[in-house]
Amino acid sequence: MRLFIPFLTTVSVFLSFGCANSSIKMPESNLLILSNDKTTIEVETPIIETVRINMSSVYIDQNIIAVNENRCIVYEDIRTAGAYRFNYAYKRSIDLIFNAYSVEEGKSYGNLTLYRVTLRDENRSMVNLLALTASKKSLKLVYGFDDEAVAAIENSLDQNNTVIKYTLSTTTERRDHCIKSNWQPKLLIMDNLVGTEGGRRRGGGF
Repeated sequence: MRLFIPFLTTVSVFLSFGCANSSIKMPESNLLILSNDKTTIEVETPIIETVRINMSSVYIDQNIIAVNENRCIVYEDIRTAGAYRFNYAYKRSIDLIFNAYSVEEGKSYGNLTLYRVTLRDENRSMVNLLALTASKKSLKLVYGFDDEAVAAIENSLDQNNTVIKYTLSTTTERRDHCIKSNWQPKLLIMDNLVGTEGGRRRGGGF
């Protein structure tokens, strides 16, 4: 069974308040909102589990928002603490966070960017990922979409002045295969994922 089910409904609206900033947010436990200057995608989610990680200079909320036997969709909200910020360009940060074999950058919609991440597992698994690339102090990631869902997201973000609604489904309690990021001390100690404000930026900056 597919996790990402289009369309519940498509609502065309005129955005009288002007252009909005790109964003990924979860204002309610069962609602994920993706938006750029022209389109808002509202995703109803059953949300299965939330895990909070405190690494002193980085805080991570991992939200498993849909799951079946083969695939999960996960939303990770990553924030740096105090005077810290990410040292690297977004693509390199994603590479480190997932301990990736490779990261390919796809289409961008404002500050929303699609990536395809190849993992260093025995199958060289592929992960489709949508990132909010708007701040050097935060990184928001939604990953686990299959190619069909990515195409639906791209088609949705190509719309103008539109609110598009999807729903996520859940068919199993098994979720040990969901989290693909690799939040280990090595990220901060050896890889220097984050640094203090005013330090030298690396990997092309933001």
